[in-house]
Amino acid sequence: MSTKITKGLMAIALAGLLSGGLAACGSSAGSASAPKPSTSPTASAPAKADPRQDMAAWLTAGGADALNSIGRRMSAMGDNPTRQEIAALNAAIAEAQSRPMPSSVDPKGAYPALLEHYKKVVTAYQSGDVAAEVSAVGVIASDMKTLEGEMKAAGVDVSP
Repeated sequence: MSTKITKGLMAIALAGLLSGGLAACGSSAGSASAPKPSTSPTASAPAKADPRQDMAAWLTAGGADALNSIGRRMSAMGDNPTRQEIAALNAAIAEAQSRPMPSSVDPKGAYPALLEHYKKVVTAYQSGDVAAEVSAVGVIASDMKTLEGEMKAAGVDVSP
């Protein structure tokens, strides 16, 4: 797979400028009974997830675009972002959360953790808490490094 994800997110976050979906997917309990296991000797086991196919589906669904949108919003913000810039960043984060990264690509859950830390940055911007913002930047850098490693393992080119 040769699709590229902007690595600039991590580089700028490490510089302290912050640049650049796995939301919990629960299932509701229904009234239908659980399916009965097959007694047939030819019944096959469920197919194992294919990280490359799962990543391709995530990319097609706009997952990378949503993630990169956060970076574009962060790069446009200065030291004292406006309410509109903060709202746009918050909307970009919500968009990225609506496109969860497949667990076969992100088994450690770095993507949802990353998005939660970006939300903490939004809260810090809103409250003017610079210490919380700086703290979140360090955690974001760690999440990005983990996510980058997972994506490379899944065959995704994470470019500079």
